[in-house]
Amino acid sequence: MSYEWLLLLLAAAGFAAAGFLTVGKRKKEKFANNVPGLNPEQLGELPVGTALLDSEGKIIRANKRMSVLLGQKELAGKTVFDLFSVSSFPGKPGYDEITVIAYAGRKAFFIKMLEAAGERGKHLLLCEDITEQLRALRIYRETHPAMAFLQLDNLSEIMKTMAEEDKPHLLGALERVLAEWAGNVEGYLRRIGEGRYILFFTEWGFKQAEKTRFAIIDKIREIDFGNELPLTVSIGIGLHEENISELGRLAQSSLDLALDRGGDQIVVRSPQGIKFYGGKSTSIEKRTKVKARVTADTLKDMINQSSQVVIMGHEMADYDSFGAALSLAKASSDLGKKAWVVVDEHNPATDRLLAALPKGALAARFVSASEAGRRMIDKTLLIVVDTHKPSLLPNRGLLQMAGQVAVIDHHRRGEEFIDEARLVYLESYASSTSELVTELLQYLGDQVEIGKAEATALLAGIAVDTKNFMLKTGVRTFEAASYLRGKGADPVAVQNVLNDDLSTVIKKAEVLRNTRVLYGRIALGISEDVYPDAQLMAAKAADAMLNIAGVSASFVIWPFDGGVAVSARSNGEINVQTIMEKLGGGGHLTVAAAQLNDSLTAVKEQLLNLLEEEFHDKYDGK
Repeated sequence: MSYEWLLLLLAAAGFAAAGFLTVGKRKKEKFANNVPGLNPEQLGELPVGTALLDSEGKIIRANKRMSVLLGQKELAGKTVFDLFSVSSFPGKPGYDEITVIAYAGRKAFFIKMLEAAGERGKHLLLCEDITEQLRALRIYRETHPAMAFLQLDNLSEIMKTMAEEDKPHLLGALERVLAEWAGNVEGYLRRIGEGRYILFFTEWGFKQAEKTRFAIIDKIREIDFGNELPLTVSIGIGLHEENISELGRLAQSSLDLALDRGGDQIVVRSPQGIKFYGGKSTSIEKRTKVKARVTADTLKDMINQSSQVVIMGHEMADYDSFGAALSLAKASSDLGKKAWVVVDEHNPATDRLLAALPKGALAARFVSASEAGRRMIDKTLLIVVDTHKPSLLPNRGLLQMAGQVAVIDHHRRGEEFIDEARLVYLESYASSTSELVTELLQYLGDQVEIGKAEATALLAGIAVDTKNFMLKTGVRTFEAASYLRGKGADPVAVQNVLNDDLSTVIKKAEVLRNTRVLYGRIALGISEDVYPDAQLMAAKAADAMLNIAGVSASFVIWPFDGGVAVSARSNGEINVQTIMEKLGGGGHLTVAAAQLNDSLTAVKEQLLNLLEEEFHDKYDGK
């Protein structure tokens, strides 16, 4: 329930209680226990609008207060449906016996209908005009304080590459854009550090900014004074909180979440939930590896302090998830700890990768999700890879069983998160979790030595998530690939794993043949059959759709045992991550997915509704 409605119902409850107490004082017990015995004179003495209704909602008699409220002299014979915007009545399907806010013309009324004791089928209607109360409540809410923290994502990186004479012009333009925005929302803006600002405004101002879908982030990105990269900003906003310190906490946590998701976006947090805006650009690769080294030191300490290690990726593990998990299991084993990798009962993708890897003691490291729960002992370290959402884990119960939890992921952070994690290494700039793990392995010490199997699995994870090093690929991606090649990673084996068999090629062709192009920019394909390689087929079909002229984003809906999934791809012009988040999934701006426990038809309808909401006006309904 929203904050506004909570206040409204409290006020309404107070009104109702006052009315009932007044009635009780004036008419004692007779009014409550014998409504049919009331005569017109008694109704007229009541302090609220009151009417006696028959079983069909028709007014038998009403007091003068009711006539004054509705501006009608004669009410007898009219129904409650004639007078108010109500769609149901006691005894009718869908009737809600709790209080109702109804409207008559331009006025708002609080009404409540009660059964009339002593005569079956008749009801008593209590009514009072609350138009002014609602208006006052709206004004109160609009003047409520809101707080925002702003942080420029890449100011220091941009300044390093600019000519000295251009830097003052860029900073001046930035200050003007921010000052203009603060003026438009009637807020007070103050700089609190290099590239950091705080804004105090009202919820009215927030609504003004929301109407423009926070165009401020686009205006900042358009600032150009010789900077090679666009300037981007992250904004965290706190709303609907009376306590200023709590409002500040909401704003700061919103900013932290925006930064964890890659920046260039707005996150709005209130007691009612979280909203996301923006996020159109890809994350900027960080040049320093200090964080990787510090994270590796912490992870090594956690492994050494544990009794054993369990590594778990997301359900329906892909090559990135599996490669990262397999390599961390090897590292934990080299550090002297027993290590297990949680795998799906049946996963064609991982089965194919295992078949291509050098044979050894790999199989002994794998356990099912249920078996992992039975193997959990005291001080077990659980490492979650390639996801940070508990709902995507094959056995989320392991989170409570583990002594400590670490999360390593490259997806933009969503509202759902693993709260139990002591160590979080979430870097959305990275091409893949395999890239992050490859860097960590280099700082775990000489005792850790990955073999050809682990190196090949990691290279496969990077190759798949970057579409063979074509998308979301930075300098550190190639450095990781070079390191893996030096450790014996086999590119030929990786390519063999990525090759499709004939049946997959045929099914992909069927999806492409039936592809629809919506709004001139969005390609939508559907696979109706459940079969082992559906996940890989859907991902490759979505990739292929981006080759269609004019298509900026593609979506493939496909069923699996237990539900329906959506694979989404983009060329960077459209953020498919935010669309998949609305379906309960996530990912990156260019690569995302979602899994739903629903029918193919229902998921298709949900996706079409989201696309309609997002793109109908933007692309003129084409």
